[in-house]
Amino acid sequence: MTYDIAIIGTGAGGATVARELSKKGLKVLILEKGKRYPVGKSVNHIKNIQMDLKLDLINENKENYEFLNYPAELMYIEDLGGTTPVSLANACYACSNCYSNSATNQFKIHGIDLFKELIDASADLKVSPFPADLMGPATCKIVDAGENIGFFMEPMPKFIDFSKCDGCGLCINGCKINAKWDATHFINEALENGATLISDFIVTKINHNKKELTGIEGISGDEIKKFKVKKVILAAGALNTPQILKNSGITENVGEGLFCDLFITIGGYIKDINFNKEIPMGVKSEFGPYFLSPHFSNQLIVLLKNKGFNANPEDVIGIMIKIADEANGKLNEDKTITKPLTERDLGLLKEGYEKSEKLLVEIGVDPSSIVSTHIRGAHPGGTAAMGKVVDKNLETEIKGLFIADASVIPQAPGRPPILTITALAKKLANNIVQDIQLKKKTKI
Repeated sequence: MTYDIAIIGTGAGGATVARELSKKGLKVLILEKGKRYPVGKSVNHIKNIQMDLKLDLINENKENYEFLNYPAELMYIEDLGGTTPVSLANACYACSNCYSNSATNQFKIHGIDLFKELIDASADLKVSPFPADLMGPATCKIVDAGENIGFFMEPMPKFIDFSKCDGCGLCINGCKINAKWDATHFINEALENGATLISDFIVTKINHNKKELTGIEGISGDEIKKFKVKKVILAAGALNTPQILKNSGITENVGEGLFCDLFITIGGYIKDINFNKEIPMGVKSEFGPYFLSPHFSNQLIVLLKNKGFNANPEDVIGIMIKIADEANGKLNEDKTITKPLTERDLGLLKEGYEKSEKLLVEIGVDPSSIVSTHIRGAHPGGTAAMGKVVDKNLETEIKGLFIADASVIPQAPGRPPILTITALAKKLANNIVQDIQLKKKTKI
């Protein structure tokens, strides 16, 4: 079968482009490295890769900040839907006073205005503020405590249909009642529109003649397969997209400029607070390049027990600090990650830690019980950045080869990027459709 376009990856970017282009009647081939897992199973397939943060700065501060005493990790997943099935459904970009919204300037600098696409994406994903009637008692305590100490706490925008939501709090396990959006919804629409999906397919390289692409090569089972297509949209994620580009002989600036929205979760002990049964990250407090939000982490239980507290999941409450880290990381040839922790990054984490500690004490947490997880990242991006690897049309140096995932975002938003990626993908799909229509008119 001949395809108009091939899409590599089924996360927020790939799924959106597949949906939009298949709606226009284009013959779309979707290639996915991973598999589809039943609801509740995807979370078991989250992977972690250690990040080298460089030790000099860390060693100077280890004594006072527990989160510097453990290796840093980057979390990622490689299955149908990308990270979206295990996301907490946060859509910060849609919030009018969010720090990330000012970061749209990084796209405007490159000639991209995403306003319309952000509005359209918000409607498609059913983004709305977290409603007060679903706010649990522990989250209410956090809101009250925050207001008492001068932190403005606002509802988190989420891509959840709250008319269906039962408040189970298990967003990271997938949504059994289909209230939370994830990218598999768009993939299903694309399939209904006639798109073809091949999973368990590892794309090894993009074939081209140094100017125009000629097709795709990859592995399915034990077989090497090739597809001839005129356009390819690479949306394999900020870790896999650079690898495919390098395998294809596209190397300049590729794999550099990595950011991952570094975060830590600080928590403490309150007997029977039952925070673990509430919808996570229902509210947030913005502080420019970072924000605080209620967050439960199983790691806190272990850390509390190590500190002598006999904590069960029902006895733990936590606050996440997520920062817009500097885009200074690199994917190495041996697939390791170098991500130096800068003075600025550490300063933001420390500032957020101290604010969170104050907030937890105001809630009623025993100060001696306060613990912190290690530094983690969950939103890798920047590794095929706009202005360096792709132009304002998200096209690479190879004509017909586009990228539509977080790797094209130049700087860390410091906020979950799913809505942003969806808007970028919509922009790309619209551009492709307009280009095809223009060529048809020219022929006539």
